[in-house]
Amino acid sequence: MTMDKIGIIVSSDDPKSLAMAVNLGLTGVASEMEVLVYFTFDGLTHLTEGEKDLSRIEPLLEEGMPNPYDLLDQFVADGGERVTTVACTTTLDMLEWDEDAMDDTVTTKFAGAATFLEEVDDADHVFTF
Repeated sequence: MTMDKIGIIVSSDDPKSLAMAVNLGLTGVASEMEVLVYFTFDGLTHLTEGEKDLSRIEPLLEEGMPNPYDLLDQFVADGGERVTTVACTTTLDMLEWDEDAMDDTVTTKFAGAATFLEEVDDADHVFTF
């Protein structure tokens, strides 16, 4: 079975969840799939500008796991038009965050849940982290 498109929902602020989501996304891109990643609720913090707290995964980093934020940068940069990273506007509104708080090097789109659902309607699979 050939897959053409996957959706990934990131709702956790855990950097380990981000690493798993981005690894799956990178695999999709390597397999020439379109990958749509929707960052919502706590997961939206991964797209914010500024320094990230990696203390929860420090032992994994010491064992050689790549920094998930470096992976996110690579994923967006290398994925080109096959990669869309979406900051949830509903969450932004609820948290009273401005779109300017998002890092535009890893945020390719702003949209709400209805738009995400429309865009993954033809996805082969949707994963959550």
